[in-house]
Amino acid sequence: MRVELLFVTPEAEALIARCARVSHRSQGSGMEDDRRLIRKLISLGHESVLEHAVATFEISGISRACANQLTRHRLASFVQESQRYVNVEDRELVRPPTFSDEDWEKARALFQEAKKLYQALLSKGVPKEDARFVLPMGIETRLVLTANFRELRHILRLRLHRSAQWEIRELARRMWEVLYACAPSCFEDLRALAETREER
Repeated sequence: MRVELLFVTPEAEALIARCARVSHRSQGSGMEDDRRLIRKLISLGHESVLEHAVATFEISGISRACANQLTRHRLASFVQESQRYVNVEDRELVRPPTFSDEDWEKARALFQEAKKLYQALLSKGVPKEDARFVLPMGIETRLVLTANFRELRHILRLRLHRSAQWEIRELARRMWEVLYACAPSCFEDLRALAETREER
């Protein structure tokens, strides 16, 4: 799994604080004042000002099952690698941590058979969009996600929770680490969720 930040609003905390102050005609006195204001707004549930900052991630090496969960977040924007146009011969299978070595070897063998069938179908002239039907949900994919900070907080609150599946929890944890480094006051209250590791 690879999570790369492609873009984040420059000086996001300063922008958010400035936007928040418009409603009260107040003035700030620097970064610490801005961060105090953002923490207060988040604690009061006034998160609409967070919508003025955005981040864009390129995510690769996740399963299509994980991507399907992520793309359910309708207030984010996504572009995903298309199996209609891209030959997925070089893609691997994502290994769930619950698979024993024996189970994993069986899964990989089935995956190799599916890829052989996929290539055979392509060589017979079957379009990629139809040949892909033999591929499993565990096959790797890549996508780009753009969302504002409010929506990213929503995604992280849901996907860092212990009831979320292991793969999307790990993805959310990596996204949180990047976002926290860029705008700590906007994401620090999610630290406990991000640092909770599920026992397997």
